[in-house]
Amino acid sequence: MTSDLHRPRFHFTAPTNWINDPNGVCFHAGRYHLYYQYNPNAAKWGDIHWGHASSADLVHWRDEPIALAPTPGGADAGGCFSGSFALVAGQPTLYYTGYTAQRQVQCAATSDDLQHWTLQPARTITTPPPGVGVHDFRDPYVFRHDDRWYMVVGASLHHERGQCLLYRSDDGIAWDYRGPLFTSPNLAFGRMWECPNFFLLGDRWVLTVSIWPGLGAHWFVGRFENEVFVPESDGVLDLDAGAFAHLTMQGPDGRTLQWAWMNEQREQARIDAAGWAGAMTVPRELSLDARGRLNLCPVTELAALREASVEVVTTGALCGVVATFAGRHLDIEATFTIRSVRDSQKLGLTVLASPDGGEVTRIVFWPDARRLSVERARSSTDALVRRQDLHGMLVLDEGEALHLRVLLDGSVLEVYANDRLALATRVYPVSEASVLGSVFVEGEADVALQVWAMGCLHEGPRSKLAQPPLALLSPTPMPN
Repeated sequence: MTSDLHRPRFHFTAPTNWINDPNGVCFHAGRYHLYYQYNPNAAKWGDIHWGHASSADLVHWRDEPIALAPTPGGADAGGCFSGSFALVAGQPTLYYTGYTAQRQVQCAATSDDLQHWTLQPARTITTPPPGVGVHDFRDPYVFRHDDRWYMVVGASLHHERGQCLLYRSDDGIAWDYRGPLFTSPNLAFGRMWECPNFFLLGDRWVLTVSIWPGLGAHWFVGRFENEVFVPESDGVLDLDAGAFAHLTMQGPDGRTLQWAWMNEQREQARIDAAGWAGAMTVPRELSLDARGRLNLCPVTELAALREASVEVVTTGALCGVVATFAGRHLDIEATFTIRSVRDSQKLGLTVLASPDGGEVTRIVFWPDARRLSVERARSSTDALVRRQDLHGMLVLDEGEALHLRVLLDGSVLEVYANDRLALATRVYPVSEASVLGSVFVEGEADVALQVWAMGCLHEGPRSKLAQPPLALLSPTPMPN
């Protein structure tokens, strides 16, 4: 693993093979728990189980045995797809989508220790409402409100536009369909909404959805009235070729925390050679600003992994390269106070550059265009990796400086701008010498920079995740 230039060090990955969506995130019995879609047999999508890791501090993670496996002949025989965690009458409960070639259904499993889970077939929601196809019905998100349980399920209305469905329960066991929570206002938001999250943040309700096709995610902020969501504002949560399948939980200190999956951006031949695929974003903290915009930033605990400070620079109004640094696993904070805005002026950072400039990834902000980009065109000389650029709109408030938090971790790149725009993607430089970074300004700006090398998040040596005993995969008997 140490010889793999592209393997992350402080972003979560499974010991081997394929991972995708975060699932069942929770805090229970003194530890955070991260479940995730996992293929124990190959570094590609398929044979979906739930892997499991836990942490006492959101920083150092311990691999746990596989939590869920498909039940032969059961409602999840084709795979245990995405879902969420709830503590129902003191009983840890996972709600997730069971897949077969015939349909998708919403399953429930219970546990006493968060490691050994028992399927509860009597609790399965088998039939989607009219207008929703049997394979357009997935990813239950369960929460408590007004002394009742609610479940939001992702769907597609007539296979044409995204929709979120709402169910209600008095006991977390028997569910009644209450109607659509919210339907996409137009076709621009994709045909299917996956992995919906619906939660209270301050005094507002937030709905986040992952949009298919396109691998992007969107947020809506508004009101929950008469069991219908009324949006008041919205924005991009993560862009295409970035992060997907976001999952949110409330921490023991009241913070709203979120993870998302970062897909590979390379061909399967490269993935097979590496033996692993997929990574999680770092845990993020969500909040609303004074304008009602959804804000997101890495959790403060991440600073515990900072090691040597690589570079600290404060400059006046300069033009050109104002600082250089080097590394492949870095936490970078850069603040630019722009003196004036002129046409074509730009500023930002370069990372993972080779000495000859043949490989380089650029993070660029154009103040006049209000655009932040991750330029990947020269990020790798490997023809089997994707290198399209990412662009996001960032409007700075009057007198506001540009603050970039850049998390570089092997092939993982997360860029947070002013806590309200995230650009997450993957880059795969080939040369071992592609470790150079710099800060540049074309125009005039004051720059403050700090860069840290980052340590590893995993507790102890890693080995392939153990399968649970087969007896634990058997469902409980159906009631008479």
